[in-house]
Amino acid sequence: MKLDISELKKVEGKFLSYNTRTELGSFGNEIVKNNDTIFLDVQLEAAYVPRRVLIKGKWLVEIGGECSRCLEKIVLVLKEELYDQFTQLKGIGEPGEGMARTDGQNGEGFVFSGDMLDLKEYFRQLVIMSMPLRMLCSEDCRGLCPACGVNRNTEECSCRQKSTDPRWAMLQQIKKE
Repeated sequence: MKLDISELKKVEGKFLSYNTRTELGSFGNEIVKNNDTIFLDVQLEAAYVPRRVLIKGKWLVEIGGECSRCLEKIVLVLKEELYDQFTQLKGIGEPGEGMARTDGQNGEGFVFSGDMLDLKEYFRQLVIMSMPLRMLCSEDCRGLCPACGVNRNTEECSCRQKSTDPRWAMLQQIKKE
């Protein structure tokens, strides 16, 4: 998603609305197992004030993947509200597309240069930060049987389960003493 700064400057201080569906591209196998392209739905308002662009709105994305416990296919819906500001760097860069990036010198906030503000990487990072550490089909997912591999959410297996992991056997012995 790109914002034209010259359009925002025409109505300086007033918010303009943007509704768009933008492609974030692939996240790779680390996050999404099927390596599909991810689309982000954004409802955004942006305003230009001297040397800054203010944005507020909300976003939604659907990500397909697998449950970390039972390996069933699931669709994870992430959505959040946002409010941020981007500082336009003075006298740096040619007119063109300014990719939003974090301010390396001050360590806080986002900066861009040029007459366009490209928010693709900004939204990509928001989605990554919103991802759970593990994708689960439900909080009470019972996962796969470690012995036979049966999905314990859909059927019971007849495997004999050991009550204690052998790595904890020494602690059991100490407890008995």
